[in-house]
Amino acid sequence: MATLALLSLLALSPCTSAFQLQPRSITPPDGCPIPTWQVNNFQWYNGSHSLDCIHNQADINARGCLCGHGWCEPDPATCNGTMVNVCWTGMPSYEPWGYGPLETLDIEFEDGLTCHDEYIGYRIHDMGHGESNCGYADRGAGRIVAFYGTTNLESSTGHMDYALGRGHAMKCENGSSINYYGSTDFELSCTYDAFYNATCTAPVFEIPVLSYEWVL
Repeated sequence: MATLALLSLLALSPCTSAFQLQPRSITPPDGCPIPTWQVNNFQWYNGSHSLDCIHNQADINARGCLCGHGWCEPDPATCNGTMVNVCWTGMPSYEPWGYGPLETLDIEFEDGLTCHDEYIGYRIHDMGHGESNCGYADRGAGRIVAFYGTTNLESSTGHMDYALGRGHAMKCENGSSINYYGSTDFELSCTYDAFYNATCTAPVFEIPVLSYEWVL
């Protein structure tokens, strides 16, 4: 069997500004089904006071008072617990004193797949720069959604890649299994409140299938 057909490295690139992908889709091999990946709901919240253990050195160095199962006033003189770095692994809450709501990303597909991602200190994962968390069990099966974008602009171009891996391979009439990959750019719009907290949304859009791979 062929191991890979119609592979398009350019289409699967994470670049969001160098090109615009046009809505299009491949024709699957005879007797093989082809999926439809439509995003019905997209929402990304990035607060100006969200804890940032990746880019903000002040947050990386900040220390808080961990008391019981939460955070208390970060004063070493009165802390009835332990003063710890707020970005350390294993913290039970990720909104220490002085920080606002968590950064979150929610993506809902027409076929029922939902991706919910939120920023937590110990998982150094930067939303808008790659794979989103669609549930670890599902990701382990190879159904991966990667999103690229920014909350710094009112209007910009987002980019999404979709990989349907071995755990979700589709069956063809001849009994063979097939994986699919897709990619697209889409319109991303952000609004800001008085504190410059960003909420970004996108209209309904479809991720076209651009390549496939036989599963041996």
